[in-house]
Amino acid sequence: MSMPDTPPRPINSALLIPIGIALNLAIGTVVHILKLPIFLDAIGTIIVTLLAGVRAGIITGVLSFVLAGALVNPSYPWFSGTQVVIALFTHTVAKRGGYRRLFPRIAFGLLLGVATGLASAPVIVYLFGGISGSGASLIAAYLIATGKKVLEAVLLSGLAAEPLDKMLQTLLAYALLRGIPADILARFDRTLLERNGLLK
Repeated sequence: MSMPDTPPRPINSALLIPIGIALNLAIGTVVHILKLPIFLDAIGTIIVTLLAGVRAGIITGVLSFVLAGALVNPSYPWFSGTQVVIALFTHTVAKRGGYRRLFPRIAFGLLLGVATGLASAPVIVYLFGGISGSGASLIAAYLIATGKKVLEAVLLSGLAAEPLDKMLQTLLAYALLRGIPADILARFDRTLLERNGLLK
């Protein structure tokens, strides 16, 4: 007599959080050191949000920036709210299957960049005077030097860097997720993953 198939045991989402943090720190630190005009510091947040939900994604993002503040640049913790925006946006779009196809994935990545640019701008302007030490700050510094007001320069530099950055991060997160075997992916939120084309 054959035994009935049993669903795979779900993986504890808490185990994913350190992996997401490590991914954010590793890639984000390299980009910061190279002073590139992008960030790539939330790929882990996006992946954890898609696999384990918005709460785990927020924890991943916030803890990443707290640790980055101690290890990389003391300005990072002030942008923890931006990581919250990333997790909330990703979860909201994913619940509606918005990442299922490539074009919407690109479009929502660009929109995420606009949202994070707007979320980060007040922190950059009012706490750091327009220059936070990132590669995108070089764009803002140039614009300020040409006579732009600080807020305008920060918004323009954010809109120049953030949409491209978040689109790249969304696409990279999905590429990494597609590399995970389907039987392992199925141990997370199967409905959400199927809705977004990660499980058939």
